Amino acid sequence: MKDDLRLNEATALLQALSGAHGILASGSTVANYAAVFARDAIMAGLAGLLTHDAVVTAGLVRTLEGLRDLQGPEGQIASNYRVDADGTAHVSFGTLAPRFDSATWYLVGVALAARAGAIDATAFQSSVEQVVHLLDGIEYNGRHLLYVPAGGNWADEYPFDGYILYDQVLRGWGLALLAEVCGQPAWQEKAARIGETIAARFLPEGDWRYGGARRFPVAAISPVRTDEHVDLAACALLALSGLAPSLGQRALDEIAATWLQPGALPPAFSPVIDEDDPDWPALSRYHLHGFRNRPHEYHNGGIWPIWLGWLALAFARHGRHDDLTRLRQLVTGHLASLEAFAFEEYFHGLTGAALGTRHMAYTATGLLLLHHAGSAQATALFTVHTRRGTA
Repeated sequence: MKDDLRLNEATALLQALSGAHGILASGSTVANYAAVFARDAIMAGLAGLLTHDAVVTAGLVRTLEGLRDLQGPEGQIASNYRVDADGTAHVSFGTLAPRFDSATWYLVGVALAARAGAIDATAFQSSVEQVVHLLDGIEYNGRHLLYVPAGGNWADEYPFDGYILYDQVLRGWGLALLAEVCGQPAWQEKAARIGETIAARFLPEGDWRYGGARRFPVAAISPVRTDEHVDLAACALLALSGLAPSLGQRALDEIAATWLQPGALPPAFSPVIDEDDPDWPALSRYHLHGFRNRPHEYHNGGIWPIWLGWLALAFARHGRHDDLTRLRQLVTGHLASLEAFAFEEYFHGLTGAALGTRHMAYTATGLLLLHHAGSAQATALFTVHTRRGTA
């Protein structure tokens, strides 16, 4: 069988990155990528669960244990950590801003690892309760949404903040999954409230800044602006989670119509912020390791295989087999067109060139998720089975 999605290489890369202290973000050592990043490692570990890979699953278990054992005194989950040969741990909870999605991915990771039988949920019960309590405190006003600072999630050099959709979805999905695993109906109720709030708030009435009636859920809401960019990760996870079913399916409709049907792959964020955009000054100033967000690159319109993998799972969850097939065809065709591919972070949004850090767990994970979407294993692993109805 032809390995169009480079699955054998993807599996080998994740196995090589699975070490004694967890799953490393990359085989590269630039910009601290040779550390265990919570979100990268948990997503990679979930691919291990999906493929029944013992090495990668063991890496997930060690990642979750490491995050639990290095948890901050208020319940914080590390953005990343590195353990030296002498056992000294170097832990970061964020640089310019706290990384809230390390906590929410931790909830998802613990729930799914326990569901798959890779861990005993009781060994993580206290840790998870601390995280849930911490996020309730960050919510502060009892209105079911987290206020996230700029740089507070995976898109740590993208200029948006406030009530970011991606973070609300991960929190709600994690709570819904843990409600099943831990027998906590109050967490299921909270997940339902989050879903209802997303449905009510993230598709406001009116025209879209970029022309025409509003079609996609907005990326973020704050007191001073509504960020109307399309956040592919948020849309894919929203549809997969089932938190706001109608809004999630609408997002998939629009993704298919806007990109897949014309034969294009959807970027991480769109439309692109260019030099004439009012958001350009903020984008161009905001970077940690040198400016990477040129138009159609990195967060700013780059195409990330990791989010294409989650999009595939969302299409499969809703029985959209034609869209799933089209997405796979587009990705396999693109990989075949590359002269060289070393599991770089993303593809250029116009040229399709493979760019960014090489040998990324993120990218290997995305290709594995894309291949296995629609399988019985994926349905069993990722679907929330008990939920109150939401809009």
